[in-house]
Amino acid sequence: MLGISRDVTLQKQAEEAQRRLEYELQQTNRELEQRVSAQVEDIRSFQSLVENSPDGIGVAGLDTVITYANAAFKTLTGYGDDLIGMPFLQLYPEDQVAAVQASAEQVVSHGSWIGTLTLKRQDGTTVPVRLLSFLMYNSQGQPSALSAMFQDLTSQQQAEHEREALQQQIIEAQRSALRELSTPLIPLSDRVVLMPLIGSVDTARAQQVMETLLEGIAMYQADTAILDITGVSVVDTQVANALIQTAQAVRLLGAQVVLTGIGPIMAQTLVHLGADLSSIVTRGSLQNGIAYALNGEKRRGRAEKPDNGGRVRPVVE
Repeated sequence: MLGISRDVTLQKQAEEAQRRLEYELQQTNRELEQRVSAQVEDIRSFQSLVENSPDGIGVAGLDTVITYANAAFKTLTGYGDDLIGMPFLQLYPEDQVAAVQASAEQVVSHGSWIGTLTLKRQDGTTVPVRLLSFLMYNSQGQPSALSAMFQDLTSQQQAEHEREALQQQIIEAQRSALRELSTPLIPLSDRVVLMPLIGSVDTARAQQVMETLLEGIAMYQADTAILDITGVSVVDTQVANALIQTAQAVRLLGAQVVLTGIGPIMAQTLVHLGADLSSIVTRGSLQNGIAYALNGEKRRGRAEKPDNGGRVRPVVE
């Protein structure tokens, strides 16, 4: 019998190493395929996100020529597919070009810029936008493009204008309520009205006093208006002139002003100011002023009492 033996250890090790290498290569290929598939899916998701974004998104080269625009940007500008290949400076009114160029320089030098600009649509109309622009880099880390996101501010500005208009209406309503509270007009009888004043009297309030008093006299057909200034803190030339002008305006309507609430200090002030109150009936207290006005009304009522024949006859007291 003849036998031949050969040591195949190295061969077995080589085969095992080859099988292990093939397995590792297969695993590496699967991982690479999975990574590539995931990256492709991420790219597709990102493209879908960009393409379906409600805000306009555009990309332009460093030469300012637009190379990409999503659907929202094409709709926002009104150019559609014609947007590709246009210099982005054409999308702005002439008075905005300098600001756009400055923002582009800011992006190149600092990497990003955010602000508010105005876009010009294809039909010539304009739309306010909030612009976020930033610099894009290539694989070597060199600047390669300018990208921008455009948010239409039309609805936001309309809402702000409506809110401002509503706020103004509320302010006017509050002012009207304050005017009514600061210059109340109280009817005491058919022919007598009372307006008590409290606090300070400036030019605006003096005008308001006159308007309210004249409107009240016309509405109530009053012939006597009691103006009580007991609560007025300061009486100066402005207040004195306002009182005199109010009394003159009331007399033009055929009525009379009775001024009450003048204290000693206030009387000295009026005398020192040289205020001419000769056309105004004055009483020291509101009670005396009301009594004077009501007694005068009674006298006028008796003087106008008709006789049995329906004729008005004077009453001699």
